[in-house]
Amino acid sequence: MAKGQAAKGASTEGPAANEASERVEATARSGAGLAAPGARRGAARDVERFRSVGRFRIDPPLGRAEFEYLAAFAESRRWRRTDGPYVVPDNPLAECLDPALDLARYSEPADGQPGLWCPWAPGDTGRALVPVADVAGGNGLPPEETAHWLSYLCDHFLRPGALAQRSGEARQRWFTGFTFDHVLDGAAAVSGEWSGELTVIKVVRNSLSTEVLAP
Repeated sequence: MAKGQAAKGASTEGPAANEASERVEATARSGAGLAAPGARRGAARDVERFRSVGRFRIDPPLGRAEFEYLAAFAESRRWRRTDGPYVVPDNPLAECLDPALDLARYSEPADGQPGLWCPWAPGDTGRALVPVADVAGGNGLPPEETAHWLSYLCDHFLRPGALAQRSGEARQRWFTGFTFDHVLDGAAAVSGEWSGELTVIKVVRNSLSTEVLAP
């Protein structure tokens, strides 16, 4: 091998190259820089973002206790707390600063809940459920998870015979002001920014259905 070739080959094995290789390996392990399914070509660092629009009317409207609880529920990270899935912290924004926080449990959704963030919050002075604008760090949630959360709220907190009504000690702590007599009706659309997928979620008298319209 010629000297010039050897030098050229040796230059690829220096500290800078090793450092770059380590960065690539770290990126691969973390999943950063990988295009999400449906991401547009050439946008390797993009992740799929979802946007939701619509509203679901609540009849009769929420009472004060119901409104305040559901607002706090949507604002707080829904992780696997030791005292159950219905807990809402006094200050959701400060919870992550607790030095005793169990980080393993903090990364897992609460039992029975679809994910770490609920994309629906009460609006219109308790007359509707509306999308949370900046859920999941502003990336939104896929339509399946968005629909699952809507069903969860209805089945646990709103409809006649809701599960929280039979939660024993948790009911005494969180749900004394709940009436469990609400009916949801309405529709929302969830769109994928890169994939172009459009899914419609419909609720008719607490019965939920979804339909993919595009692509």
